[in-house]
Amino acid sequence: MRDISHTKNHRFYPEIDRLCFLSKNLYNYSNYLVRQSLIFEKTNNSYYDLQKTLSTQSDYQAIPAKVSQQILMILDRNTEEFFSSE
Repeated sequence: MRDISHTKNHRFYPEIDRLCFLSKNLYNYSNYLVRQSLIFEKTNNSYYDLQKTLSTQSDYQAIPAKVSQQILMILDRNTEEFFSSE
């Protein structure tokens, strides 16, 4: 097993940590919006709805656009899989 005790000292660690934090925030906030939409409006926000809504959000803009879009695509896929499993 590889020793990872030195990873916090790696020169890219602060940037990777920042991007992970922003990615987590974007995913969780998007998931919150999907859940609120389902609970109160009885509608499902698609990837395109989320992208339009969140494109001006700070976490979305702080991450490269391709990455932000992929995060929303992953959430959309996870949501679809959740409902297909019921």
